[in-house]
Amino acid sequence: MIANRTNPPVSARVTALEEDGTPIARIEVSRSTRLVATSEGALQRRRLLADGTPECVPFYPHEFASRQADFGALDYSSLPVAGASVADFDPLERERLRQMVERYRGDRALISLTDEELDGALGFVRREGGKLAPTVTGLLVLGREAVIRDLAPTHEVAFQVLNGAQVRVNDFYRTPLLKTFERVMEQFKARLEEDEVQVGLFRVPIPTFDERAFREAFVNALAHRDYTRLGAVHVRRETGGFVISNPGGFVEGVTLDNLLVVEPRPRNPVLADAIKRLGLAERTGRGVDLIYEGLLRYGRPAPD
Repeated sequence: MIANRTNPPVSARVTALEEDGTPIARIEVSRSTRLVATSEGALQRRRLLADGTPECVPFYPHEFASRQADFGALDYSSLPVAGASVADFDPLERERLRQMVERYRGDRALISLTDEELDGALGFVRREGGKLAPTVTGLLVLGREAVIRDLAPTHEVAFQVLNGAQVRVNDFYRTPLLKTFERVMEQFKARLEEDEVQVGLFRVPIPTFDERAFREAFVNALAHRDYTRLGAVHVRRETGGFVISNPGGFVEGVTLDNLLVVEPRPRNPVLADAIKRLGLAERTGRGVDLIYEGLLRYGRPAPD
C-alpha cells in the first residue's frame, strides 16, 4: 500500500508484532535522498514545534532547492543566475582575488590565467544557450554590489559588537564575498587583545582569540550557508566570546556527534572549492579541527 501510494514508490519493511495481546504493525522506512510525494501529488515535510512535538506541513516548491542541497543532490552555488551576464563582474574584485591568492598562499596556478580561464577554472561561469552566464558562485565572488543586491538578495553578513543589551557596532554588508571577508577580518583584528605570560626569561603573548580559528569559522559560515534562504551570516562579539551563525543546518550525514570525524560534505561544493583554492580555507577538510585546536592551544574553552 505504501509503495502504491507514493511517487517515486517508497519501499518499506513491515513486521507484525504483538504487545499484551494487541497486534502492532512495525513499519520501517529508509531515509530517502529524493523528494517523495503521494500518488495524488501532495508533498509535505516534517518539522518540530516549540515543545518538540512533530507535525507535517506543506512543502513548497521554493523549498525544494534547500532540501536537495542538504541531501547533496543539488549544488545551488553552481547554478546560473537568471538575468546576469559576465559584464556584471567587477574588475576590482578580480584584482582582489589575485592578490588574495598570493597573500594566503592559494593555488598559484590561478594567477597566470586569463580572466576567461579563471572564470572557468573556479566555476564562476556556465554555458547556457550558447553563451556564458555567471553562476551563483561567480556572482557572489566577483559581482558588482548593486547586482548582488538585486540578483542574490539572500547574501548578507552582519558584524555586531554587543555589551549586554547595548549595541556598540551593528554593520551589515552585501558586498562581494572577498571584500566582505576583508572587512570582517579588519573588524576582528581591531578587537584582538593579548595577555602576557612570563615563562622563565621570556614573555609569551596569549591572544584572546586565535586568528586562524576565527578565519576558518567565518569562512565556513560563508561557504556552507544556505543561499536559498533569507537571513544573514551573523558574527557577534559578546561578553563571553564570538558567536558565528548562518542560515541552514547540517547537511545530511553530519551531526554534532560526528562533526570532528565525518568526511567533508559541503552544501555548496563549487563555492567551497573556489574559496579553498584561493587559500582562505583548508583544502584538507580539517577546518573544524583547526577551530578546536586554535582555542585549546591558548587555554581557552572548546567551541560550543
